Amino acid sequence: MIKIFKQKTKSIDPDEIFVDSVSALRGEWAGEGRLEHPVARHAAFFFLLAVGAALGWVLVRTQNIVIVRGDEFLKKSQENRFFTRLVLPPRGVIFDRFGQPLAENQPSFGIFFVREEFLRSGALLRDVVGRLSDILEMPEDFFYEAGFPRDGQNLILPPRIFLGGDYLVEKIFSRAVLLEDIPGIEIAEGYKRIYGDPFAYSHVLGFAGNISAADLVSRPELKGAALVGKSGIEAFYDLELRGKDGKKIVEIDSAGRQTRFRLTEGAVAGAGISLTLDGAWQSFAYDTLLRYTIGQKGASVVAMDPRNGEIRALVSFPGFDANRLGNSLSQKEFNEIIADPRKPFFNRAISGEFPAGSTLKPVVGAAALNERIIDPQKTIYDEGFIAIPNPYRPGERSIFVDWKKHGWINFYDAIAQSANVYFYMIGGGFESQPGLGIERIKKYAEMFGFGSRLGIDLPGEKNGLIPDPEWKKNNEPDDPVWRVGDTYNVSIGQGGVKVTPLQLTSAISAIANGGTLWKPFLLKKIFDQDGNVFGERNPEIIQDKIVSDEVLREVRRGMRQAVTSGTARILQEISVGVSAKTGTAQSGDGKLPHAWITAYAPADDPEITITVMVENAGEGSTVAAPITRDILKWYFENKK
Repeated sequence: MIKIFKQKTKSIDPDEIFVDSVSALRGEWAGEGRLEHPVARHAAFFFLLAVGAALGWVLVRTQNIVIVRGDEFLKKSQENRFFTRLVLPPRGVIFDRFGQPLAENQPSFGIFFVREEFLRSGALLRDVVGRLSDILEMPEDFFYEAGFPRDGQNLILPPRIFLGGDYLVEKIFSRAVLLEDIPGIEIAEGYKRIYGDPFAYSHVLGFAGNISAADLVSRPELKGAALVGKSGIEAFYDLELRGKDGKKIVEIDSAGRQTRFRLTEGAVAGAGISLTLDGAWQSFAYDTLLRYTIGQKGASVVAMDPRNGEIRALVSFPGFDANRLGNSLSQKEFNEIIADPRKPFFNRAISGEFPAGSTLKPVVGAAALNERIIDPQKTIYDEGFIAIPNPYRPGERSIFVDWKKHGWINFYDAIAQSANVYFYMIGGGFESQPGLGIERIKKYAEMFGFGSRLGIDLPGEKNGLIPDPEWKKNNEPDDPVWRVGDTYNVSIGQGGVKVTPLQLTSAISAIANGGTLWKPFLLKKIFDQDGNVFGERNPEIIQDKIVSDEVLREVRRGMRQAVTSGTARILQEISVGVSAKTGTAQSGDGKLPHAWITAYAPADDPEITITVMVENAGEGSTVAAPITRDILKWYFENKK
């Protein structure tokens, strides 16, 4: 403030107002402290004229600013003081079929990096990261892992990056003043995703995390979201779960602090999703795999309702901690998961392609009966091997072995006892017994859903493979000719056959239900925050009447016999009748075989089909069957 004082004595003459700096302009008065000579009258005149001219210029300039360019400067002033910021919606909650929450939101105090405000500041990204690192005492890698692009990368900045979590809250509170001084940084409340059983659901639900530069390249529609689905259901239904951003106008003072705000558009919370899963059963299945494998083997469980294709449980073991991965996992911890030979990120249930082994025999058997290759009552003698001329060494024989000598067996015995020789014969033919041949085996396998994706609502599903002569020619140049021995191997689920646990579950469901291949699905309903349903998944048929129910009745009889007197007898301990097929699939490389079992129950009115696979663990009857027993027992004792 400028204060004006009045002179109480006489008026001051012009010659009293000049100072030393002015006197220094005149050589003859140089060095004088105060003027001792009177000023000439014309000098005073010119001085007053100069003062008047200056005042006139100021008045004209002020008029130009206020009147002529007033709107322009007012607009610029408002732009400097008011900013539009996004209001982020809570992500939709994911529930199981009984209404139990599987994935929820938890308010989390933290800091947002806001792209628009950072770009407006003209600051350098590496300087922002450096200051955050110093203030929060976290390595710079932490911020790059959270979504900041590194130098040398394509600098595509996510709209917002949220940094929060319990481990940062105290630091953020105590250093708020320093943080708010960093360009683009806003201290606010956000949300973090919480999974009730993060390991058991890690592959089916996936996880949500900050948007990365890679996300923006592949999915430019993401725009302003803070969290985005990275895998599983979170990724597949990300658009529905994400909701719609709101907007607010905030006023920023000269120190860069928010003084007030006005909401212009409210955020719309993400839609809730109800899944077909039984949450408690899923958790029990995961814990059962952990208990039996002692955490050392890869394994999976897929359970489906054979009446409509609903997935009731989908487990891949080992899982990963989705809570840590979405919120606070360091690069070191992430690298440790990647390096784990058990591949925790790998969803074995839908992406794992494994030799099916003997679990393919019910499908090959159904094809042979439908094509009238064999009568189910006809017996074939199984002496423990089959021998044919060796194409590489004339005069010698190629031997295809069974796991034991079965003697005289019919169709039902062959399935129950898992007799290889029987399926060599009906698959590739031997002497007077005709065989299907690879073309018909492949045709029926594909009708049962093998060799292509089934279309489950999860990312990452694989095709599997049913090999044929064309495949061998393209993939085995050292021996490109398809021979009867190749057909023998395919007939027992070996020789290049690759199936996913999901495919096997779907195929056996078709046998259980009378010949309908359903499209497997996880989504049950989508609803708004008031509970109003606006989306519902209806069962969808992929293939109907694959073979006659009469044929499938014979196959089901053989699978039932596998439990009553065959390789799956341990399943008799369940309170309801069960039908099953075990499998022991050679994996090569000198490792133990994969242990398989696929089953449905109740045998006379199936409501659940289940497949269990344990990698490189041994025989299906001794490894996978006990796991299945425990999981099915829990289901029938606790089902709602």
